[in-house]
Amino acid sequence: MTRGRRLRAGLGVLAVTALLLSACGDDGDSSSSGSDGSSGSGSSGDTSAEVTNQDAQDMVDALLAGDVEYNLPTESVDPGEHHIAIIASGLASPGPAVLAQNAEDAVKAIGWTADPTTDGKFTPTTQAQLIQQAVLDKVDGIILVAITPAAVDAAVQAAADADIPVVCALCGPGLPDGMVGVGNDPDAAGEAQAAYAASVAKPGDTVVVYQNSEFQQSEEQMSHAADTVEELCPDCKVERPDLTLAESATPNAPIFTSLLQQYGEGDLSSVLVPFDTPASVLANSAQALGRTDFNVVGLGALSPFVDMVGAGQPVVAKADVLLSTPLYGWASVDELARVLAGADTWDAESMPVGLVDESTYGNYEKGNLFILPQDDWKGTFTSLWGK
Repeated sequence: MTRGRRLRAGLGVLAVTALLLSACGDDGDSSSSGSDGSSGSGSSGDTSAEVTNQDAQDMVDALLAGDVEYNLPTESVDPGEHHIAIIASGLASPGPAVLAQNAEDAVKAIGWTADPTTDGKFTPTTQAQLIQQAVLDKVDGIILVAITPAAVDAAVQAAADADIPVVCALCGPGLPDGMVGVGNDPDAAGEAQAAYAASVAKPGDTVVVYQNSEFQQSEEQMSHAADTVEELCPDCKVERPDLTLAESATPNAPIFTSLLQQYGEGDLSSVLVPFDTPASVLANSAQALGRTDFNVVGLGALSPFVDMVGAGQPVVAKADVLLSTPLYGWASVDELARVLAGADTWDAESMPVGLVDESTYGNYEKGNLFILPQDDWKGTFTSLWGK
């Protein structure tokens, strides 16, 4: 089945889902999330911009409602006793930091030991050195967080040569043979961003979809986002400029001031950004220039951008893609336990995503905006581990 057919099939399913959600009605009581940050049972809410594409809006409605399914493991595993290493791409970013902390919590729950997560400082040479050190320390397994394996290939090969299994969380598609991946489906994240943009775009509108090749995950996500906007809004003009974290994470970043100079008032419909940090920088730049005429959609539900979305200020901060970051930490430990035990692994690298906008922000616990299973998923893991 082609990508276009898969997307159209998905649109049909989501349209039916949206209709079923509407048929259930809304009693006017928007339940807040539980302490784990999972979505409440309230209505999905409406986007603040005018709907122009109903197919795309059906996708948005389902994503805002958190109407997703998880494929969590059901088979128990004997975890044994192990000492492992957790190595993050960089702990200065909230995403890797949250994932790593949850992996540490899961290590304690499963009865293993691990030194505190080491910080790769977003530098491949540092990340490679940390992997090499873990190999020299003869750890039983390694969890990598948001590290591109190709950028540290010699160190990854050293782990393989030492028969040390590696689980890589948020590392993107195309992992080396034998490496187990954990994270969201990058195509699903790109489709979520694209659906929001297409739902409010008019024929002839310009949608800027920033591309990022620093991480395999974001490269796949943003390429698919641009393709999906073109499919959902064939009369839109889709631009694909490049963006790096370094040039887009500082206040008044020239990349964004140039963008707003290039596209004057009314010339932009939406801007899709691969990360929340540059999304917040762009939103602040727009506010400083008095711009309220376009939409910014980020990814990760991280402060300050997600709080901008919730407050409706700056006005251009319209929506954010929700991930299951805490779950990825626990899933990484579970997958590593299965590899070490010689058991079958499960598909943990295609987890669903959600969306949040101003109308649904209140359904979540502030500072803990993640889309997570409704049940006691941590208890599910510990039960499977015999704990």
